[in-house]
Amino acid sequence: MPVRNLFHDTLYRRARRAVLDTGHRLDDRLTRLRRPRCRRILFEAASPLSVAIFRPVFDLLRRDPQVDFWLTSSDARWNAHDIFEHTGMTGRVVTPREAYWHKFDLYVNTDFWNMTWLPRRTRRVHMFHGVAGKYDLDAPTRLAPTVATFDRLCFPNRDRLHRYVEAGLVDPDAATAALVGYPKVDCLVDGSLDRTRILETLGLDGGRPTLMYAPTWSPNSSLNEMGDGIIRALVRQGANVIVKLHDRSYDTAVRASGGINWRLHLDRLAREHGIHVAAGADASPYLFVADALITDHSSVAFEYMLLDRPVIVMECPPLARHARISPHKLGLMRDAADTVREVGELPPVLEQVRGEPWRHSERRRAVAAALFFDAGHAARRAAGVFYDVLELAQPAYLTDGVAVAAAAPFHTLKPELLN
Repeated sequence: MPVRNLFHDTLYRRARRAVLDTGHRLDDRLTRLRRPRCRRILFEAASPLSVAIFRPVFDLLRRDPQVDFWLTSSDARWNAHDIFEHTGMTGRVVTPREAYWHKFDLYVNTDFWNMTWLPRRTRRVHMFHGVAGKYDLDAPTRLAPTVATFDRLCFPNRDRLHRYVEAGLVDPDAATAALVGYPKVDCLVDGSLDRTRILETLGLDGGRPTLMYAPTWSPNSSLNEMGDGIIRALVRQGANVIVKLHDRSYDTAVRASGGINWRLHLDRLAREHGIHVAAGADASPYLFVADALITDHSSVAFEYMLLDRPVIVMECPPLARHARISPHKLGLMRDAADTVREVGELPPVLEQVRGEPWRHSERRRAVAAALFFDAGHAARRAAGVFYDVLELAQPAYLTDGVAVAAAAPFHTLKPELLN
């Protein structure tokens, strides 16, 4: 069966592209003459979560004096200064309007819906912001023209890469599709996190078990349907309780939070019940210290499976419909977790997973291995993609003493999908 082509390849588009390419090549040459050794990278964050996704790669690249970072955001809810102010990321923070006429060698983003379009030719790299299969992101055919603008797509796993190829979103013979992994989760398996230090930083009792509640963002999520009841049920377990919301849940727009000011609401619950409300955008440190995770359908649940600890899923049928969750991903989540339909069922299930944390272990490990390609080395592999696109030699600190396979192009892969 021939692969469908969604690239809108017409005679008019080819002619128009030829004219534009001539102008862009001249612009490229003039830029190289002015700054031959410097490569400008513009990173666009849709929200603080974008920083958590890109940060491991940024930390590797920023050590290279050949690379100059600029940071921006075009999101209506967040602005660049709000996103980057407390991250410690070094670079020039600019608005999309300020960035518009600058010449960049590389543009990086993590969200197909939030991006700054630059008129001067810039190489483009996309890093996926989750693996949960929501909003058709496992094969977003409606976004085909946007997807086609990227020079590299850094795929977190084989499954999504194959689905993009089968949907006609990427050319299987081109270098666009690179199997990289998911840099955000490297820290969960590479030994860089210290449980004792994290608990001390959070002010949590290391002698008590730690339960984490991390729902997705949506007015149809478990947070809106039964969040208060879930949090109170966890508090009654006598454990440390961490509540980690997706940063979109703090957006008071109805489509994100249901119109509830969750920041104020959780602050009140924290005062009343002593729960810890996670302030950091990166869930990894919180996941690392949690003994069990309670969620509905979120990428953090799959990330947590890398730690092979119990996951409890609060069933929310309206969420599956409204968030257009892939049935395949729904099945993976349910098969590797315990499912609870209402708050009253939660305490006995918590008791069960406390006594038998190894239940579903084999399935959790299989799902994690399938969704996060070669976890622990993804950031270095992604950095290699960036250097390839920038046509720069990788610095020694990226290659010395560490054996990391290069990002694999599609034609070298076998369709080893998790069924």
